Amino acid sequence: MSAVAPIYDVSPAQPALELAPVTQLSVAELQAKEATRWMLWFGLPVLFMALFIGAAFATGTASLLGGSLAALIADIGILIWLCMSSDTNGLIGTTPAH
Repeated sequence: MSAVAPIYDVSPAQPALELAPVTQLSVAELQAKEATRWMLWFGLPVLFMALFIGAAFATGTASLLGGSLAALIADIGILIWLCMSSDTNGLIGTTPAH
């Protein structure tokens, strides 16, 4: 076979497609995952509020309370988002039985 000879009988390689195994999380794992999500998203703005209020009391400047107010407004929006996206009525992917 020559290096410049055309090859007509070779088909392009097709990758083997297979589905990834689906692992179902237990109820306890789902609850722990949801609690972690709430603590992270809802807790961080509360931590920022506490830091800004502590800094305002320590320095005596009232302008630092604006940072606390901004974190409070952001935390209200985050709370609404968490409530709307939470799946606390049942397992994810299952249909409720009425």
